[in-house]
Amino acid sequence: MKIAIISDIHGNLEALNSVFKDLRKRGTMDHVVCLGDIVGYYANPIECINKVKNRCDIVIQGNHDSAITAVNFEKRIKWFNKTAVRSLKWTRNVLLKEGNEEQFRFLKRLRTKKVLYFNENEFLFVHGTPDKKWEYFLFPYWNNEPLDEQKVRLDGWLDVWNFIAIGHSHWAFQYEHNNRYVVNPGSVGQPRDENPDASYSIVKVSETQLKVQNFRVKYEIEKTCDALKAADLDESLCARLFLGQ
Repeated sequence: MKIAIISDIHGNLEALNSVFKDLRKRGTMDHVVCLGDIVGYYANPIECINKVKNRCDIVIQGNHDSAITAVNFEKRIKWFNKTAVRSLKWTRNVLLKEGNEEQFRFLKRLRTKKVLYFNENEFLFVHGTPDKKWEYFLFPYWNNEPLDEQKVRLDGWLDVWNFIAIGHSHWAFQYEHNNRYVVNPGSVGQPRDENPDASYSIVKVSETQLKVQNFRVKYEIEKTCDALKAADLDESLCARLFLGQ
């Protein structure tokens, strides 16, 4: 079984198109999973929702997806910074326009976790962590080894699950313990690991082992910036794409 995993698209259509184009080169996937935050920040939420609906068979709700469709929207956005709030308001207005009702309902109905079974293996897909649905979980930036307190949590999760995919941090990593994995595929639409290329992962599952590989894909950031400026969104969101921050 082969599972492709994407996350944190954030309305960046150019990045999403490039990832799906690259994914087609990798052969047939048994599942294509999106770990959430389809929208927020960038200027093509409707197009990104439609593409995820058509391509992904498992879709998790991210914190941006949840906030944008929340009944208590004004209360929910108080947890976000000013730049995010501006984009959340803009995206919500787009989704509430006549003709976009289906896309709004799609985001609103998404669940915050999904379990997939393969033989005796249990796979968990979430946006934040297995403990908290919107929790950031970051490896140290200076190496690929977890801190002691992180390792305790990772190993605890892997006592329960054979494979866990998390998003939210926009930072790709993989942690292996006894052929069990915690994987973050990184961000399609706004990588923050100082690499501007869109990020996603593929896990190959056999009877005896798991194999995980991360892929980085270049795309035309300038086109995303042009759409951002046309929508009159915060231009600092463009600058961070070139820096991968």
